Amino acid sequence: MTEARRDTNILAKHTLPIWSVISLSSLAVHLLLPETVSQVLAAMLLSLIAGVYIGFAAMDGRMKRIVVEATVACLFMVFAVWSLMTASWLIPFGYLAHAGWDFLHHTPLFEVAMPKWYIPACVVVDVIVGVGLWLIWSL
Repeated sequence: MTEARRDTNILAKHTLPIWSVISLSSLAVHLLLPETVSQVLAAMLLSLIAGVYIGFAAMDGRMKRIVVEATVACLFMVFAVWSLMTASWLIPFGYLAHAGWDFLHHTPLFEVAMPKWYIPACVVVDVIVGVGLWLIWSL
């Protein structure tokens, strides 16, 4: 996909509103599930979200980036499983931590080839879902 095509993509043009709606819609599912099932689903999705960067790093092709992204994804997975086993109320903080990891990809330290809209989209999803899950599970 060319750079020009990526910039005209609907997700590039309307990143924040589209991903805000998607995030809020996904939280509706958690309202319908028993809390323990919601927590398992949230932990699984946190692991999957963290793993997306492995794909971008593989497309980028630099082994150092692949190793870093795979390591961090594994750490998020370990955190998600540990949280489920010991303190599931921490899972929303995993999403907020992942938003920080997303944000670091805006710096030269973590340059990986990916669509420009992806990082802000992921930050929006992580923050909305993290805060939303915390609210759902706290009420």
